[in-house]
Amino acid sequence: MVLSKLTHALVFALKHAQQKKNTPAGDTIAISRTVSELAVLYEKIRTAIEYREEHLLRRAAIERIIKRRLILNENGRGIAEYLVREILWAKYLPENSINTSQIEDVQKTIDKYLFIRNEIVSGRSSVDRTNVFEWLISCAAAEVEEKLAPNPEREAFINFIFQYYKDKVFLRDEKDDLREIQVYIAVHRAFANSNDDYIRFCLLKLSFSNLVEKTWKSFQNDTREMYQSLMDIDHHLKHPIGQKMARALKKEMAPFLILRDVYEESPDKFETVINDKEEMEKNVERTCHRRYDEIKKRLARAGTRSIIYIFITKMVFALGLEYPYERYIIGNLNEMALGINTLFPPFLMFLALLGNAPPGEDNTKRIINRINEIAYNNDSTGHKIILTLHASKRRPLLMFAFSLLYVTAFVVVFGGIVWGLTLLHFSLVSQMIFVFFITVVLFFAYRIRQTGMEYTIARRESFLSPVADFFLLPILNVGKWLSNEVARFNFFIAIFDYLIEAPFKTIFEVFEEWFSFMRRQKEEIL
Repeated sequence: MVLSKLTHALVFALKHAQQKKNTPAGDTIAISRTVSELAVLYEKIRTAIEYREEHLLRRAAIERIIKRRLILNENGRGIAEYLVREILWAKYLPENSINTSQIEDVQKTIDKYLFIRNEIVSGRSSVDRTNVFEWLISCAAAEVEEKLAPNPEREAFINFIFQYYKDKVFLRDEKDDLREIQVYIAVHRAFANSNDDYIRFCLLKLSFSNLVEKTWKSFQNDTREMYQSLMDIDHHLKHPIGQKMARALKKEMAPFLILRDVYEESPDKFETVINDKEEMEKNVERTCHRRYDEIKKRLARAGTRSIIYIFITKMVFALGLEYPYERYIIGNLNEMALGINTLFPPFLMFLALLGNAPPGEDNTKRIINRINEIAYNNDSTGHKIILTLHASKRRPLLMFAFSLLYVTAFVVVFGGIVWGLTLLHFSLVSQMIFVFFITVVLFFAYRIRQTGMEYTIARRESFLSPVADFFLLPILNVGKWLSNEVARFNFFIAIFDYLIEAPFKTIFEVFEEWFSFMRRQKEEIL
């Protein structure tokens, strides 16, 4: 079986990617293991309070450290070494994996984006200044991560999938010049689970050649163009067709994810394996079974983190708002309501995550067939995805009836919850807290369950699924809105970042210097 031209290009890109990952020569940065253990413990607590997917944690930590360092050192000079050490402390990178020569590269990245920020924000409104700062610092964090932990294989697969789908996705009511960039964004979201901050950085790299290698001096005459690019990218990231396209492509990603896993299992043998169809199918089958086993463990891990997050947040609400309100304002503490509001949300999360069964053999066969189509079929036609942004206007009465049904479901669900809580003598504040956590918990659980289905193709819905969706959709939509709003105004994160993390990391630095001093003294004795 002959490989398609696109798959040949993927194999070539992956071979080139392996060559790019050579570590620069030089002395590695040494850290104290005692300090590292303390830092790891702190990061576990910190990430429990702010729920993020695991692949985003390191980049988020880099961004957080840069922002904190800039508070006391606005020009950012000399913060690269502290940044690298903090990342090594928290084991976001393996010990002895970073060379001293890389600190200068990291500092150049920080200097570059701070220079661009200073040039762009001059004379602009406070809203523009805030947006530009957030955009550029997130890009700086993404570039720092790329320099410290390059992952060119991910980029190779994203480009491969983009090239595969760019002529297979069609937009009925949008211009063609919008299609390609939205397909690229959708592939990032569907395949790599990239957030908008990282996609923004990738789009900037496409807009400015050799962006990663450039220094601040290269942008002295290009800051206006940079600002316009940032605004254009923000427009594309917020385009309403984007999420719809990402959802459509998400259903197509299982074979590409397995193909990536086959490569990662043995990169050196990938070219040989993919050129032998029978050997490829054996590897795909074995990889599918391994991934199915890992899904259970990953779902359990994500569920545990979510339960901890929900429990800690709920306890703070109970002690800081619900208890004082009922005790001192109403004058009547409903202990049963307080207990239900405290214990039921994490228990509900536990129940919602039960019964996550991995895919079966039929799914594996479908994945093998799709990989054969993708890797060996040189015909670019077929398997088209047609999307439309606007709902059909041919049946306005039917759309009105559906909207009315949705409103009815909303009233029935939340009306029933409020009625039940009223019977249990919940106060207004207790009811609001209960509704808040129930919606957010079920939304988190839904997201976690969806991540467990990423290796599933065309899974058929059960007979009762439409009935369950009728009652769940209002709760999930409210939970999504609330979780997004809470993420914007999470005061727990502000407390950790500015009142706890700064002094903790300062103490870690003192310990690091002390242990380093002690090592030097011991060496002089020998």
